[in-house]
Amino acid sequence: MELRQLEYFMTVCQELHFTRAAEKLNIAQPTLSQQIKILEEEVGVPLFDRVEKKIVLTEAGKILLSHSKRVFYELEQAQAALKDLDGLERGELRVGSLLTCIDYLLSPAIIHFKKFLPKY
Repeated sequence: MELRQLEYFMTVCQELHFTRAAEKLNIAQPTLSQQIKILEEEVGVPLFDRVEKKIVLTEAGKILLSHSKRVFYELEQAQAALKDLDGLERGELRVGSLLTCIDYLLSPAIIHFKKFLPKY
């Protein structure tokens, strides 16, 4: 199971129409259908009931959709956390010092840090 397939699956769930989903994804409709078929073969159950030109999510499809939403939510959260960490928006700074250094070394260092990063 690939993230790309889950993205395709979620778009089909949203549109409930393969052609519109393919257009939204900027891929060919046969490619989308093939990827959904591969995904269904991989999970071992149909994800959609196909009736004429309409499609409906099966119970298995509903379960996969629920989990897919969580997967993409967690990926977004991970990306945001990494971006924050990279931009010094989050994180933790621990400082240890000898008592004799607090007044004349540590205090000026903290003041300099606060000037450099005022929101901390």
